[in-house]
Amino acid sequence: MAEQPGNEGSVTAPSGDSATLANSVSGAAKTTSPRFVFVDGLRGLAALGIVIFHIWWYEPAPYPWLDSMHWIVDEGFKRFRAGVQVLLVISGFVIAYTFRNTWVTPREFVSFVLRRLIRLVPAYWFTLACVVLVDLICEAAGDFKAPYEGNLTLARVTAHMAFLQDILGHKALSAGIWTICIEMQFYIVAILGWGLAQHAFPRPVPNEPRPSAFALLAVFAPLGFVSLFYWRVLDSTTPWVIHFLWMFFLGMSTWWTLDRSLPRSWYAMIVTVAVLELVYDAEWRYENSVALLTSTAIYFVGCRGELHRCLNWPWLQYVGRISYSLYLVHFPVCHLLITAGWKLFADHPTAAQASVILLASFGASLLSAHGLYTFVEAPSLRLAARLKHTAT
Repeated sequence: MAEQPGNEGSVTAPSGDSATLANSVSGAAKTTSPRFVFVDGLRGLAALGIVIFHIWWYEPAPYPWLDSMHWIVDEGFKRFRAGVQVLLVISGFVIAYTFRNTWVTPREFVSFVLRRLIRLVPAYWFTLACVVLVDLICEAAGDFKAPYEGNLTLARVTAHMAFLQDILGHKALSAGIWTICIEMQFYIVAILGWGLAQHAFPRPVPNEPRPSAFALLAVFAPLGFVSLFYWRVLDSTTPWVIHFLWMFFLGMSTWWTLDRSLPRSWYAMIVTVAVLELVYDAEWRYENSVALLTSTAIYFVGCRGELHRCLNWPWLQYVGRISYSLYLVHFPVCHLLITAGWKLFADHPTAAQASVILLASFGASLLSAHGLYTFVEAPSLRLAARLKHTAT
């Protein structure tokens, strides 16, 4: 999902078993090492799943493609919505990795938040502009359905630009962008929590930034478990990161265990609590199961020293690289093409015609994401990287 939200540039990982992994990253980043291609591959799969879900879910009436498919296909495509949970766990994992050598000071706090904004905002604002443009095209066409519900007002657009639309009660202008707002809140919570763990508790090595295992759990575990058992079931918390904090915490604890900041037994305890919660909460069982499987998959692949090799397929790695752009831009692109396609066939395409339209929308989403990444996201990443280099 962002830059992928939660990715501090190219995520790297040393090779070897988990002991080598821990020893290689326990100090300053002194070694050039391969990227976490397994994590990038998961990110790419999650983004593709979300695109497929939205194309399937938002197919206009009379639903010729849906009606032509077996119900198992329908249920399977609906399950792809859980790509969001995969991205949230990945975000927590990557942020924990990013902070591994970070001393939290007021200056670093400002620099970190500014780098996040530089990375995320340009592509996000460009997508908002695309949604408004698509709306204008639909309005000019006369009988095209608008890409969003309600009126377009200055207050609504401003709230979206400031990541506050859900908090201020505005309906979303595009599918999926609510998660970017949650990500921004998570970044604030994560760096403040990391700083608290550093400065409020004794550190294993006084001259190194890594907090103790006790400090990490004392700061983050209560929030994570309250999120899992309480905040997660409240509708009033959905605009806030506390609603999803459990999944971020699960990702962070995965890295901390691979990094040996947390003992494996403590990670096993966290996983055990998550498994028990699956029995307790039937409503969110699927989403929480996907989050747990994402965490444990990363953990076991990391223990085998395969984070830099698994899912190393060029096409998937590229999708992972452009996944933030794909996540953002696919909805307005698909809405315009699908709406136009349906109108081309008098709002009643056959199953075959609908298949062509929807598949073309999927391909157009990938091409649009490539363009957004190349001309907007990638320059933003380079600028943020220069800012980080200057700050250090």
